[in-house]
Amino acid sequence: MTDHDLATLLRRHVADEPPFDAPAGVVVGRGRRAVRRTRAVLAVAGAAGLALAVALVVPPLTGGETAPDRVVDPDIAEAVAYDVTTMPRTMDEHARAILEASVPDLGAGEFVAFDSQHQELPERYWPMASGLTVRYGDGTPHRFSVTLNHARGEAEGAADRYCSGGLEAGWFIECTVERDTGGATAISTLGAVRLDRPAGSGLQGWRDQFMAVVEDDLASVPADQLWFTRDVKVIKSETFVTYVSEMVQAPDLATARARLVVPPEDLTALGLDPALVMPKPPPGENGCPQWTMPTMDVSCSTTGQG
Repeated sequence: MTDHDLATLLRRHVADEPPFDAPAGVVVGRGRRAVRRTRAVLAVAGAAGLALAVALVVPPLTGGETAPDRVVDPDIAEAVAYDVTTMPRTMDEHARAILEASVPDLGAGEFVAFDSQHQELPERYWPMASGLTVRYGDGTPHRFSVTLNHARGEAEGAADRYCSGGLEAGWFIECTVERDTGGATAISTLGAVRLDRPAGSGLQGWRDQFMAVVEDDLASVPADQLWFTRDVKVIKSETFVTYVSEMVQAPDLATARARLVVPPEDLTALGLDPALVMPKPPPGENGCPQWTMPTMDVSCSTTGQG
């Protein structure tokens, strides 16, 4: 079963409830936190989640068709003169140009290309990638990442509703929406997470996986397990998004604010960088609209997908 198939089944399952493009915590109400948390995890599975340097389980921006303010950037659609082998250097150079103003000791970056199932790709498969990530400080208590990703489910939905619903449910401590003159939408969030599963073996084991913590539950998480993450998601086309993230381990919100050193506007500027684009990946021989490394039993119907 593909991510798209699972998302379809989930939408049918909750067809008698409020619209599914609201954060899962809003869909089921604040008084049903355990159910809300479970559905948030399922919703991310259905929409492929966030393709950050970590696998972050939070409510997805889903539901309905493309939002009215969504644009299709022809440079992204055609990706003229794109060469994936140059992207590790391009992404690193452009990330450093902004991040090192606040983090002069950024350190070496790590580049990962992944497919639509978030499997890490060997270099021979890089031209087929759905997403690219460069990350810094992996394995440390202070991390940064820049991710490019083609995932229609992550580009859909109403950004303002995503923010208002996430704030009301406590998934976000802060959330703002900005739109630039070129039509791109930038969503900036601050939230709390805890480590759910550290990176390990396997095709998807290249990244730690975190679970979102609602604001009301912060005090219940052991101090050495609590993290805070500031993320900027920039929606550049019907299928293409960029993510820029700064993440710190901290025992409480006040400490986290002191440790988060990159101004949110710098994260947004990096996400809006026109050089940080990639073409949509080719379709897979398995009927899926995006290619998948031939190591998983994945198949797709040919209708209703992107």
